[in-house]
Amino acid sequence: MKKILLLIIVSISLLTFSCNPKKQIKDSKPEVDYIYEATLDNFKIGNPELVVKVQEMHMHLMNKNYEMVSTYFTDNIFFQLEDGSVLEGKEEVMKFMIDSFSSIEIENYQIGVNFAVTTGNGKEWVCLWDSANIVLEDGTSSSHKWMEAFRFDKDKIDVINQFGKPKI
Repeated sequence: MKKILLLIIVSISLLTFSCNPKKQIKDSKPEVDYIYEATLDNFKIGNPELVVKVQEMHMHLMNKNYEMVSTYFTDNIFFQLEDGSVLEGKEEVMKFMIDSFSSIEIENYQIGVNFAVTTGNGKEWVCLWDSANIVLEDGTSSSHKWMEAFRFDKDKIDVINQFGKPKI
């Protein structure tokens, strides 16, 4: 009886210690042969606090608090707008924002996706997919969707890349 009990204990111990669930999960990850390689090197999920900074900047922009908006940008910010034009420098970017947002209201602002990534070379980005209704001074309204990427230099935005389209 003792031999059978000892055999059972040894068998259970061997099974328990010889099985490595982490290894099984890791080994079961499929290999993917991509047709095209991404131009950015490896990236990982970044600092979520930077997402909050982008959200705060948007909140100040919608509230027309332009002085606060400017505190989120480096002096040499580079802004690629949805129409393909480029703005360089905080002064030019802020002039554009004040001119553009002073005469409109933003309603029904929604964020579909926002996340931070850190590239292999240490650059911090926040990616944001959002939508809103733009209401002009005459009361007409149109819906839009944007995809924006914000690159950070330390704790300030130094690049904004924006894509947009009317919401369907």
